[in-house]
Amino acid sequence: MRIANRSLMGVFVLLGSGFALVQAQGSRIGFVDSQEILYQTNEGRTGLERLERHTMQKRQEFEAKNLELNQLQQDYQVRRGTLNPDALAEMERSLEMKQIELRRLQEDIQDDLRDRQERLLQDISQKVQRVIEEYAQQAAYDVIFMRDETQAWVSPSLDVTQEIIRLFNERHPGQGGSVAP
Repeated sequence: MRIANRSLMGVFVLLGSGFALVQAQGSRIGFVDSQEILYQTNEGRTGLERLERHTMQKRQEFEAKNLELNQLQQDYQVRRGTLNPDALAEMERSLEMKQIELRRLQEDIQDDLRDRQERLLQDISQKVQRVIEEYAQQAAYDVIFMRDETQAWVSPSLDVTQEIIRLFNERHPGQGGSVAP
């Protein structure tokens, strides 16, 4: 743990000294907030809306299968004292198969949603990267950092997020991301 903390501290010292060096040379620095870009670009909003609709559809599908399983379990509880051993064994197998199907469906839904989210983020991230690079070159920025939780505070004068969003929406008007409908 101490070794990891020392290594991490070393990284912060190096980053801090690099940041100070960039500032000392009069370099131009900017920051962008990637979450804000995702939520405020036309493509990000549309992609997230599609993802949300797909999630709701899959949730309803799962809930319907879960209800089916619950009904089968209730039926089993009611009838198990009156069924012959063969019918009881068949009902138990059916119940077990439904449970397996439900588990597999849940795993498939989780994998599908994760894949769709990753595709959306990758697609937008690649496009945003190109926009940032072009903007940085045109506006003579030496470095533009992604804003994350490691920065305790960044001066609003260094934040170029809104400009990147504006340029992104100009270059990609009304596009909805790569999340399949």
